[in-house]
Amino acid sequence: MAEFVCTLCGRCCMGMGRYVKITGHMGPDRFVAVHELANEVFYPVVMRKYRDDFSVDERETPKEWCPFLMDKDESGNYLCAVHDTAPSFCKKFKCCIFKIFDRNKNYAGEVKGKSTLISKDENLKNIWNEDIMTYPIDDISAWKKNMQSKLAEKNYILEEYD
Repeated sequence: MAEFVCTLCGRCCMGMGRYVKITGHMGPDRFVAVHELANEVFYPVVMRKYRDDFSVDERETPKEWCPFLMDKDESGNYLCAVHDTAPSFCKKFKCCIFKIFDRNKNYAGEVKGKSTLISKDENLKNIWNEDIMTYPIDDISAWKKNMQSKLAEKNYILEEYD
């Protein structure tokens, strides 16, 4: 298995404003918050390097965003102001569980969530719809084995993230 590396696109955090709620202030740049999906209380602290540029009360980002997601930086990356003290849900989250490559090891697509294929490869999309998504997904382990087998038959390489 490969190690997942976040691309800092921010997409996973752009809908978290519905679930990450600040419930109290413990001082400047220190909060009490809850991640409602995980039912996890956490104590975020704005990282020192962001304290001059980030204020929960003065942000101009959409309310759907996690309250600690900063607007994109000059490199186009979205950063978490409380990354070091983020809840375990966020630290464990992987937006992509598999990447798929063709026989020449060129990127062909990726699997997000439990079974959503993101790809521009028409052949891969056809295999996905005809051979993979027709297999019952109620047993995720068996479904993954079927997916690996069907993709290997068609000369695709699957990289799973741990």
